[in-house]
Amino acid sequence: MPALICKARYFCIGEKAPKNSCFKGTVSPASIFGGSSSYFNYTERYNDGDKEKGSLIDYTGRYEHTMTSDGFLDTEEKRKQFKDKGKECLSKEGSVVYEIICSMENYEKASDYSLTNQDQFSTVVTKIMPSFIRSIGLDPKNVTWWEDFHPENRTSITPHPHIHLLFFENEPSHTFDHLYGKLPRKALNDFKRMFANEMIKRQDYERYSEIFNDINMNKAKVMDRVMHINFDNVKTVKDLYAILPEEGRLQINSFHMAPYRETIFKVVDDLLESKKCRESWRSYVDALERYDDMIDSQNRYEISTRKETEIIKIREKIANAILQGKKDFIKDSTYEKILSNENHRSIDGEKGKTYKDPDIVRDRLSSRKPEPHVNRLINGLLAQRQKEIEQEIETFLDMDNDKGYEMTL
Repeated sequence: MPALICKARYFCIGEKAPKNSCFKGTVSPASIFGGSSSYFNYTERYNDGDKEKGSLIDYTGRYEHTMTSDGFLDTEEKRKQFKDKGKECLSKEGSVVYEIICSMENYEKASDYSLTNQDQFSTVVTKIMPSFIRSIGLDPKNVTWWEDFHPENRTSITPHPHIHLLFFENEPSHTFDHLYGKLPRKALNDFKRMFANEMIKRQDYERYSEIFNDINMNKAKVMDRVMHINFDNVKTVKDLYAILPEEGRLQINSFHMAPYRETIFKVVDDLLESKKCRESWRSYVDALERYDDMIDSQNRYEISTRKETEIIKIREKIANAILQGKKDFIKDSTYEKILSNENHRSIDGEKGKTYKDPDIVRDRLSSRKPEPHVNRLINGLLAQRQKEIEQEIETFLDMDNDKGYEMTL
């Protein structure tokens, strides 16, 4: 069984309580923050039969250890101010309250991570909430949250130390689907990942630091190896420069680069698997995998996406470095000599089109699939001429670079 168990639910103001909440009735600001219209009848079973005050915040905060985005509620005045603020915010159209219940398997497991009381849990929650809120597309300044610790749960014989974490927007932005008020699976996974990250730091900070040092060290090595490559001497990069447009922003995520993204990333991957970079690159990926395994071991299934996220970032960074190199690339070298030559053979194709040598050159270099009739021309009628062109290309390339290339496609 995993050390960390998280569930999520939601409360849409003005609608019936969700079926999985064990509550009944219509959700209202008073249901959440106090009032006579409470539907939380099952909360009355706590505190040796003493009835609760009739709101979700009173249920979660029955041990009076509430931590919030506004600070610790350690006085009745602060609790009242927080409740009044909550009722005002939830009175706005489209308001939704989201709840994450985060539970440890048992106290023995919780002790391994020093998570057995409110002070310890609230320290973790306070640290991760700003990043979590941003990760799900909300503005931390527009979100109010509160967290409470419960040393036991209602249905299990074995005590499960757990927390209730609830949050809502001060001004509803309708970021999520408010028809169902559902917290996306990715949002819950983001929370699990961030919480598990803090658990590991608390359990074995030395191991945690070692893995992160490996990640950062190998990432630096990869970038250093790539940046010390002379792109003008790399055949795949020169091929790429030949087909890139002369105008437009040279950034991988720019509109102008959209048609060439697949080709650009193919060049990036070739660089990373080259003799110069391969060892550092694989060590970097291995370190990311160790981190993901460490996070996933705290949960029911694979939730960590750090490897995927970091690989995307470094590939984009290398792609931008390659694209920036085009500014200093000598335009009259390599394929440009053929593309700029006016003495081309012309061949009539289908649909009344005329094709010249540059059409064949560009098609050879591009990862995009040509139109069917162009493809037939290249594979059939122009096969021999294409071989001649390629021989001319290699001749020009050899003239530009007597020492040969560092790598090839």
